[in-house]
Amino acid sequence: MESPATRLQRVLIGVVIALAFLTSISMSDGILVIFDDDLTMMDRRALVFPILLVLICVFILSLRRAMGREYGGFFLDPWISREGEEEMIARLKKEQEDTSVEKMGGAWAELEKVHLERSLEEE
Repeated sequence: MESPATRLQRVLIGVVIALAFLTSISMSDGILVIFDDDLTMMDRRALVFPILLVLICVFILSLRRAMGREYGGFFLDPWISREGEEEMIARLKKEQEDTSVEKMGGAWAELEKVHLERSLEEE
C-alpha cells in the first residue's frame, strides 16, 4: 500500500493541472496580463491562480526530494507520513512498547520512592 505522502502528491498534481488550466483561461480572456503593457482588463484576483500553482509545485518537489530520507528528517513528517504501511506499523508498535503501562508504572514507582525518601529525610 502507498504512503499518505504519495497519495497527497497525486492529488496535488491534479490541483496543479487545474490551476494551470485556470491560469491559461485567465490569460486568454485578458483577465490576467503577464506579457503586455495594457492592464485595462486585468483583475488582481486572477494572480491567485499562478501564485498557488508555483507554491504547490514547490511543495510537490519538496515532498519528492524528501522521499528517500528516513522518517523524522523532513519538517512535514508529523503531519504527512512518507512511510509505507509495514514501516508505519513497526514504528507505531515500537512507540507503543516504549510508552507501555508497565514501563510507565515502573517510572511512577521510582518517582514515588524518591518522593518518600525525601519526605522521610525531612522528618
